[in-house]
Amino acid sequence: MSPRVEMTLFWVCVSLAALFFLCLFLYGPAKRFLFSRNATLVHYRTVRRVTLDNDYYLINRWEAGIGSGVNEGVHIDHIIFGDKFIYVIKDRYYSGAIKGEMDDKSWVLYQGKGKRIVKNPVALNRIRADRLSMVSGLNRSFFISIVLVNDDCMVIPFAKNGPDDYIISASKLGKFIESQEKREDVPPFSADDLATAVRDLAALNHNVR
Repeated sequence: MSPRVEMTLFWVCVSLAALFFLCLFLYGPAKRFLFSRNATLVHYRTVRRVTLDNDYYLINRWEAGIGSGVNEGVHIDHIIFGDKFIYVIKDRYYSGAIKGEMDDKSWVLYQGKGKRIVKNPVALNRIRADRLSMVSGLNRSFFISIVLVNDDCMVIPFAKNGPDDYIISASKLGKFIESQEKREDVPPFSADDLATAVRDLAALNHNVR
């Protein structure tokens, strides 16, 4: 092999190695950037997998108006209809660690050496579940509110959890719903009642295209 060919191969190998390490270095930041811009799409895949694995009904991007005020509508990313509960899910992406109590008006999001105040996502989704119960006429006890966050978001533990309000990382969604559906103190919906609830909420959805 001539010295010229050897030199060419050397620089090709160096270039490929440099490209590999560059991709390895940028993979994490690029993944977080894309996730932050497409959190709902990424979470949708998780939610869809849970519904397919358990043969649950699913409605995505459910919207309805309540009254005339701009803040009186209901916007829900996913509604999963289990055998015992209806799960009201809001997608969220947080880069860093988040801390707060269930009933606090605001939470603290820690990002690197800084921090900023964000509205309490659990309290906001509790309101969505309340409004969904109101517009549907379904008993509020049927609903469980879930804020679904990315796996690399650190949720600093609460002093207490609400009875039906949760913040859960995406990878734990399936196990969480499984645990709720195994509760022996709650009877399952009848097939007819469940089908009626799905049909009625689908009919109320203003986001149908």
